[in-house]
Amino acid sequence: MSKYDELVTYIYENIGGAANVKTANHCATRLRLQLIDGSKFNDDALKKNKFILGTVKRDQDIQLIIGPDVPKVYALFTDKMDTASETIASQGKQQKTLKQYGTMVVDFISGTFVPVLPVLVAAGLVSAVLNIGVTFFGLAADSGTYTVLNAINNAGFYFLPVFIGYSAARKLGIDGMMGMFLGAIMVHSFINGVEGLSFLGVSIPTISYNTTTIPVIFGVLFMALLDKGADKVIPQSIKYFVKPLFVILITVPVTLIVLGPLGNTVGGYIANGLGFMYEKLGWFSVGLLGAATPLLVMTGTNQALFPLVFAMLGDYGYDSFVMPAMLAANVAVGASALAISILENKSDKRALAFSAGLTGVMGITEPAIFGVLINYRSAFIGAISGGAIGGILAGFVQLKQYAVVSPGIIAIPTFIPTDGSGLTSNFWFSIVVVLVSVIASFGLTFMLEKRKRGEDILEKAEDAFKVSSPLKGEVVAIEAVNDPMFSQKMMGDGVAIIPEEGLIVSPFDGYVIMTTPTKHAIGLRGDNGVEILIHVGIDTVQLNGEGYELFVKENQYVHLGEKLMAFDLSNIKALGYDVTTPIIVTNPEEHERFAKTIQNKVSQSEYLFSVN
Repeated sequence: MSKYDELVTYIYENIGGAANVKTANHCATRLRLQLIDGSKFNDDALKKNKFILGTVKRDQDIQLIIGPDVPKVYALFTDKMDTASETIASQGKQQKTLKQYGTMVVDFISGTFVPVLPVLVAAGLVSAVLNIGVTFFGLAADSGTYTVLNAINNAGFYFLPVFIGYSAARKLGIDGMMGMFLGAIMVHSFINGVEGLSFLGVSIPTISYNTTTIPVIFGVLFMALLDKGADKVIPQSIKYFVKPLFVILITVPVTLIVLGPLGNTVGGYIANGLGFMYEKLGWFSVGLLGAATPLLVMTGTNQALFPLVFAMLGDYGYDSFVMPAMLAANVAVGASALAISILENKSDKRALAFSAGLTGVMGITEPAIFGVLINYRSAFIGAISGGAIGGILAGFVQLKQYAVVSPGIIAIPTFIPTDGSGLTSNFWFSIVVVLVSVIASFGLTFMLEKRKRGEDILEKAEDAFKVSSPLKGEVVAIEAVNDPMFSQKMMGDGVAIIPEEGLIVSPFDGYVIMTTPTKHAIGLRGDNGVEILIHVGIDTVQLNGEGYELFVKENQYVHLGEKLMAFDLSNIKALGYDVTTPIIVTNPEEHERFAKTIQNKVSQSEYLFSVN
């Protein structure tokens, strides 16, 4: 069994089983599920799994942030859903609130567009490759290579209604092939942009459906209503033949005559609305979206912006609002995580921040947002600020992206115009926006986090438990002790002292928790629970107590400066023993050594180190 087999089993155990899953899909980093009963979602348990970077829940709709391996998890997850549909059919209808209906709309839009994104990303990047080939390598427009690459790019967007039709139908729980069929009909050369058509004497408006999304979505929504109605009235014995005929014969004319033109009009209004917003707020609107993008990603509502992107691409051939704002936001998120990776001391957190930061600047931000930003306030502020600053710049220079690719460094070629004009100012502005966003986010995150860590150090220093020196002598690093048990910190961390006098006093108020028959070592527990060991000399156990005198016994409470032990320093040295005395914290899993004295020499009861 692989680690993802175990993960999928763990997920099912904490969401109510396969029968509780209504729909499942995924995006670049998230497993998106719609549950029948949201109360069975065990958020706390799921967050504890190391393969789940974070969770998002909106009523019955949940998102599990997995990372780049989410397709593998999705494939294994869907393998276990074979019997879920029967259970779903038996569920009663629940009355929904206005908020739940809003959530359903967002989930439907996200669930429809997310599965199509790989096609659009591939087509968009091929467009970038084509532009680079023409601009830098002299690729001729009449060559076979150009024709093939251009066909790949065009097909990805020209047949968009086909892909959207399939995806929307699957999201609505009906046959995806029927949704695809409707999309194919709409872009067929007999229908698409043809004038003078009519059906049963009713005129069909002339609409070009290629590259559109909203008309086919409206059509599939209507198809879903017919499909569910047909299930109730058509006998089971003839349903296989009759239902597809019934559904498609009614859906197509209604879509072409009413829903398609309505969707086209809505798409036009969306594009005009974006234009109005940009016209009234100008560069500031792009900055606002750049700042808000990390919040949208956290809630999963960023996917609902793609209809706006497609509307602008369909009307203008480029997007100058959503994608440029996301370019600034995405690289800012990645830069903030990279700043944290430099300052983080813990290796596992540093590695997570570094990998998530690299992924973020490339255009996939979920690992950075859920793995870093939500845990570091400075990174969150830095990312939002960098996205806002970069977005304002993108709006000011009217930056345009010509293909749908998750904005990031790898998407820079998609800012080259598709008209063959080469590296225009738009391309160079995209690089400037990236640099400004990265510098602003990285710099602000670094400054805020460094200041916070400095404040934390001061706060910890004030609250720390002070351990005073138990003897007078020269302070040396624990790593310098000539005994691997101490120098390699096998028993704990601390410092060592080369004594000048043969007297040990209590370093704090607390209990004596350990003495030895050989009297060369003593253990203490402070009032805050910290436990330390004072070990006088190296290998001095072999003296069998000769030259040592104890003044206390186990379980005795002692005060700071109270005498604990005396030893004959000169005689121990004369016998050839190293008198270096380690003072170590023996329960480091409960406490951490916070700071130590900067003095080279200390006297008894002077500050030695602090423990939190």
